Amino acid sequence: YHFIKDYVYILGKTGFSFAFVLSSYINTFVILEEKERTGRFHPWKFYVRRALRIWPLYFLMVAFCFWGFPLLKAMLGEPYHETTPAWPFLSFTGNFYMLNHGFPYLPALSVLWSVSVEEQFYLVWPWLLWLFDKKRLVLVGCLLLTFFLFTSIAFSRTNVFFHTLFMTGDIAVGAFFAFLSFRQGSDTFKRFSQLPRWAIFGFYLAFVGCIHFYHILFENPYLPAWFNLCIERLSLGIFLGFFIFEQNYCMHSPFKFGQLKRISYLGLISYGLLCFHEVGILAANKILEKFSWSNPLLTELGLKPLLGFFLLIPVSILSYHAFVS
Repeated sequence: YHFIKDYVYILGKTGFSFAFVLSSYINTFVILEEKERTGRFHPWKFYVRRALRIWPLYFLMVAFCFWGFPLLKAMLGEPYHETTPAWPFLSFTGNFYMLNHGFPYLPALSVLWSVSVEEQFYLVWPWLLWLFDKKRLVLVGCLLLTFFLFTSIAFSRTNVFFHTLFMTGDIAVGAFFAFLSFRQGSDTFKRFSQLPRWAIFGFYLAFVGCIHFYHILFENPYLPAWFNLCIERLSLGIFLGFFIFEQNYCMHSPFKFGQLKRISYLGLISYGLLCFHEVGILAANKILEKFSWSNPLLTELGLKPLLGFFLLIPVSILSYHAFVS
């Protein structure tokens, strides 16, 4: 149980890293594309598009956590009181509140810290791209320097994982591969896009090896803990950024996940899956409590996540078509 749970935790952290790398990649590419197509970039239109995509479902989730869930608990005759105030999550500063005060009582609220980081990223990113328009690699270098300096200074003082500056490493990686993808006439793009199949397969195999030998590779007792963390985050981020590029542009990919229509559809509703996944787990837990199974391997790592996932699917589909499509 503990062996499997350890790797579930590692993959969970890597999943958040992938989300930030992907977000940086997509938003960087969209901004560059709009500027090339129209001759200029309109930041306010960018903000409106992001708000329409993120805010409706986000604020619905915040309202449920602070007002709907307590009401539901009261109807069931169960006591509940959320100790976290609403204002950090209403102002998209929930990640900083969690740095100072820890996790909220309700797990469904705690996952929203990543949305706060995303909104802070959206706020400054168009202006950074404008400022470094002719020196894009300098921007990537500045972000990486910020990532290393912040982690080295703050590692022993706080949980850096929730801090926006800690995410600058993932943002730098996503931006780099977006810059590479946008320059399709460059020699670097051609070399990457024409990688042979065995080399691409080697990248995937190396990524699996990094996950399998995680503790050996990224917990080196001879290096400072903060440096191990930086190397881990940057190494896995580069793999994830390459996978995004490879799936879109490599001509010799062993397989394109876009061919799996159902998996691709899960990508469309992934924001709903993120926001609601703890609610699904709570619902699954309530259902499984009725059966009184005591095997943690079967329930905690098997039935509960699977049941929660299938409970989430219709809710996420509904939220996508109600707020996004």
